[in-house]
Amino acid sequence: MADAPSERCYGSEELRRFTEAVLGAVGVPRDDAARTADHLIEANLRGVDTHGITRVLVPYVRRIQKGLIQPRTEVTVVRERSSSALLEANGGLGQVASARAMEMAIEKAAQTGCAWVSVRNNNHFGAAGYYAQMAIDRDMVGMVATNGPASVAPWGGSRAMLSTNPIAFGIPAGEEPPVILDMATTVVSRGRITLFAKKNVEIPVTWALDEEGRPTNNPNAALRGTLQPVGGYKGYGLALVIDLVSGVLSGAGYGAHCGGHLLEYDRPAQNVGSTFVAVTVDSFMDVPEFKARVDAALREIKDSPRAPEVERIYAPGEIEFETRLTRLEGGIPIPVEVERDLRALAAELNVPFPASNHTGPGC
Repeated sequence: MADAPSERCYGSEELRRFTEAVLGAVGVPRDDAARTADHLIEANLRGVDTHGITRVLVPYVRRIQKGLIQPRTEVTVVRERSSSALLEANGGLGQVASARAMEMAIEKAAQTGCAWVSVRNNNHFGAAGYYAQMAIDRDMVGMVATNGPASVAPWGGSRAMLSTNPIAFGIPAGEEPPVILDMATTVVSRGRITLFAKKNVEIPVTWALDEEGRPTNNPNAALRGTLQPVGGYKGYGLALVIDLVSGVLSGAGYGAHCGGHLLEYDRPAQNVGSTFVAVTVDSFMDVPEFKARVDAALREIKDSPRAPEVERIYAPGEIEFETRLTRLEGGIPIPVEVERDLRALAAELNVPFPASNHTGPGC
């Protein structure tokens, strides 16, 4: 008898419609549901499953049901100047408020050359690279950062005082894929450890510490403990700076003052602060010239001598770019454990669950 598949693949458009229907069933307006679904499916297509429907759709729905996320995202302007703005998300969906913030940064940058927009009282906004791509699509350089619920101890400390505080840069290219650096300031995101816990798989001991500050390979112990910053004290420093410019500067929560993690439904709403920056390329040189120079720089890097047993040198975002092409054709893999949760949610909300189009490892 053949082993049961560990995952099944589903078409991206089918999953997109399913996600929109689920969000609509809990009161999210159609346009906001479409924006959020687009963000989540794009994360899955790019292989960033920790920020796709495979991890966050069920918690988003539960947080909406418990009043921790407002289904209708009412974004208001608190302060505004020609090249900056502060927005109030009013506890709405992070993807909706954040997309509007990046759109505003892009519109302002088109007039001024560079713009910075911050959002307060925001929620988990998904993959930061999504917003950087929005700037790329307008031939701009994008920078995105956010804070969040504390899960990282300061260097030398033992209590969680900072979030993973992700940061992303987006840089347009010509014939090469655009550069999208999207990274947490920790070795891995908390979401990735959550997925390992869901699958009951051990994690590398370099990822996290348990409650007593000892390296652990147990994902559940890691979730009770703290994550390790990337690069030691340097990662801690970067996380702190992001917290200051995203949380403190915007008037949002900061450090240990942000609300609970996605699965902590008995804690206050998150009230995170997020930052969106757009810079026009043509403020410095003509766009075609810049893209040609980016292509040349990337090719020099990728064609440089490789270390032993290394077949290829990648630029940031290139693996995700190629994963997207593969998954558009072959479907998005969903672990059976996650599929079970999604099917239960679909049944609860009376939303049809899509049919799988492939099965097996890697689909």
